[in-house]
Amino acid sequence: MKKVILLIALLVTPFLMSAQDAFDVFEDENDVTSVVVTKNMFKLLGKMDLNSTDPEAKEYLELVNNLDNIKIFTTENPSVATRMDASVKSYVASSKGLSELMRVKDDGKNIKFYSKEGSDENHVKELLMHLTGNIDGKERTVIMSITGNIDLKKISKLTKDLNMPGSDELKNLENNKKS
Repeated sequence: MKKVILLIALLVTPFLMSAQDAFDVFEDENDVTSVVVTKNMFKLLGKMDLNSTDPEAKEYLELVNNLDNIKIFTTENPSVATRMDASVKSYVASSKGLSELMRVKDDGKNIKFYSKEGSDENHVKELLMHLTGNIDGKERTVIMSITGNIDLKKISKLTKDLNMPGSDELKNLENNKKS
């Protein structure tokens, strides 16, 4: 009986892993800059006493309260970038429900957005961005993973406020969803 339980646990474990697990290996790399924002930080932001009459502040708090994680990994190191590219490709190929939303090739950058469907056409459970190319005069690779109940109509504001690479492209994605 113990063997059966162990076998079931081993079979189920990969399905319970999330995008963050796939990319966390880059967090401790010397040539990788990482930003990890967890649900606890979003809860803390939700408790802030912002002006409750400001509709923009309310909208921002609603957005962050529905997020689980934001993880961003970026590098200028070509060998690390190659591993990051392979990791994204592997994750996309093995993730059920993850589909491509949009590809942008512009001004020396290649950007791909992927998502997992959410509660309706304006919400997703996961938003994954993979960017390669020239950012501020340097060749970089960026992986950004956002999980939670993500409102595509509002997410570009958060990424713009955090000054994340690809925030302009997210704004374009938001505008495409509105039309």
